[in-house]
Amino acid sequence: MTDVELIAVARTHTIDFPKLSGEPWANQETLTKVTALDAVVVSFESDQHPKKIMILLEKESGKFISSWLMPRNPK
Repeated sequence: MTDVELIAVARTHTIDFPKLSGEPWANQETLTKVTALDAVVVSFESDQHPKKIMILLEKESGKFISSWLMPRNPK
């Protein structure tokens, strides 16, 4: 996918941000600087634990973007 196509898909995932976050400014109309970059997700998990750690890094530099804990087998 091109950056333009990826941004279009990402926009569909921002619709509920103001409601879910409780931040009325968290919308496409107020956040107009849009950037697409190459990134990679690294996961750490074990059969002994129900959740895994996910780390999102910028692919070229390794710069930390985000992290989260999620179920190993989401339904």
